[in-house]
Amino acid sequence: MPNIVSTQRTGNWKLAALALFLSGALAIPAPDASSTDAAASSTATTEPFPYEVSTLTDADVEEYPEISFDDTVYTEADPSSKRSVSDLVCKVISADSKWPSSKIWGIVNFLTGKKLIPTVPLAAPCYNGEYYNATRCAEITASWHDSDLHDQDPTSIMSPFYQGATCMPTTDPTGSCTLGGYPNYVIKAKTVFDIQVAVNFARNFGVRLVVKNTGHDFSGKSSGANSISVWTHFFNDIKHIPKFNRLGWSGPAFKVGAGVQGRDVYAAAKAQGLAVVGGEGMTVGYAGGYLAGGGHSPLSSIYGMGADHVLEYEVVTGDGRFVTANAQKNSDLFWALRGGGGSTFGIVTSVIVKAYPDLPVTTATFSFSSTDLDAFWDAVKVYFNTFVTNADAGTYSYFSIFTGTFNMAPFFAPNLSAAEVTGLLQPLFDKLDSLNIEYTPVITEHESFFDAWQASFPKELVGYTTVQTASRLFPRANWVDDATFDKTFAVIRSVIEEQGMLLGFNMKNEFPGGGESDNSVNPAWRQSVLHAIGAASWDASATSEEIQAKRDYLTNVQMQKWRDVTPGSGAYLGESDIQEPNFQQAFYGENYARLYQLKQRFDPKGVFYARTAVGSEDWTLDLEGRLCPN
Repeated sequence: MPNIVSTQRTGNWKLAALALFLSGALAIPAPDASSTDAAASSTATTEPFPYEVSTLTDADVEEYPEISFDDTVYTEADPSSKRSVSDLVCKVISADSKWPSSKIWGIVNFLTGKKLIPTVPLAAPCYNGEYYNATRCAEITASWHDSDLHDQDPTSIMSPFYQGATCMPTTDPTGSCTLGGYPNYVIKAKTVFDIQVAVNFARNFGVRLVVKNTGHDFSGKSSGANSISVWTHFFNDIKHIPKFNRLGWSGPAFKVGAGVQGRDVYAAAKAQGLAVVGGEGMTVGYAGGYLAGGGHSPLSSIYGMGADHVLEYEVVTGDGRFVTANAQKNSDLFWALRGGGGSTFGIVTSVIVKAYPDLPVTTATFSFSSTDLDAFWDAVKVYFNTFVTNADAGTYSYFSIFTGTFNMAPFFAPNLSAAEVTGLLQPLFDKLDSLNIEYTPVITEHESFFDAWQASFPKELVGYTTVQTASRLFPRANWVDDATFDKTFAVIRSVIEEQGMLLGFNMKNEFPGGGESDNSVNPAWRQSVLHAIGAASWDASATSEEIQAKRDYLTNVQMQKWRDVTPGSGAYLGESDIQEPNFQQAFYGENYARLYQLKQRFDPKGVFYARTAVGSEDWTLDLEGRLCPN
């Protein structure tokens, strides 16, 4: 292999690359285990990030059509263009004769500056063979449930069940470690150019494409067998814009790279005396799937959804073009990107979001339990009955219920004092006192949003393979009268008692300022006061048939009870059941018809796919793992 020390595209770089390709001289390097992040920066400009300056041009591809753009993609100048399902073709798999040769992969590696990584599963050091390393295996095993381990790996995802759990940490090195649902190759993207090469290559050669920043998606959408993945984790710049004065917003804003995680954008905002609307999970990627799915937030009850605060996107679309999308330019795409789901319309490289003055927050944590289950549920019911009042007061509650045990972690109250928080929780405390159930609330006043968030939301545990979640949004209409509330609570209780747990979020998510939403966030969010997550679990020794039976029971029996008492509502795409029936209505609501039309217009070749994503019903995975149109 030649010693390529420079990747600057000067002179006849295309011809040189082509000559190397034709000579068969290129090879793919061994996987790079390093994952050094650049430090975030804050400036007062809205200039492109450095990684957004290097882009693929028409001149670049003129002599190399294999990475050419697709001119059939819809543009606003040509609204008549669209595709039909019959225009789609099967994606190739590695066993197919049309799978790209090593020479083709080599040229992709060269064009991207040696950023193509062949996938080695994270736990491969635990197995006999080329990558066996007992010390590294022990480190991986000890950190397996730490999200940082997975977000720093090119392909690992935090819900490995959906990858097939084909290479898990083990003390038996004689076991089997295979790719399963992992992509075959990853482009460790450092520039927009890298992403454009990946998109054009995948489309032109019929290879499935997936996208990963951190791999948090509950349904494993950041992975896919027989695919090439784009890893955006190193697009981690942050710019503070003190006075953003366009697109209908006059005030502070932040330009945030696609690789930035929630904790980093929150810290950058605090440093400027500001706050932004983001998630509760500290390692969740901010600009990708979180905003694309709508994004609930500890600030939702006062500011709405994360997607409500997006001003502008930079994005690579299915034709390989790098475009700006905002309310004035590519406005249909802008609408779709704010709530229409990730892995669907393009690969975001950065986003500009509104920022707000920092604010004080009071938090409360407490737990209680009782072996007298009727008394326990009487207390829980009193708390549930305060949901509308609490949400309208601007609070956000994150709580869990296990059989006989309730844990509040935390009750999060922006702009409220400790006395006001105590007043909101007093009905529950009075009930607990009357039932002689012990509890010890810890109520803390914080000076800033970041301080409250950092103290309240620990890093969540990930990496489990014996659980599947499902969720439902419960509207405030279910609290309108005692009879409706009693029925709703009875159904929620029955499912918890049967499955043993619930994670709940009490908040409201109205569009800021009232009125009609101007984005594609699931309309069910606008009326909800409870986002409830249930789960099915099984033993590690369970057979595939036993696991599927548990999953089906969760989806079709337990969750159906919740659907029956919330007709016309929906579920949160970001924390959902991949088996959700009628996912189009559940995850997208009345927006689905328009989203589906836009999917056809912006992605006529079906470059982007994920289960339950818009347009995914047009595709089926065959028994060999080949993605084919229906």
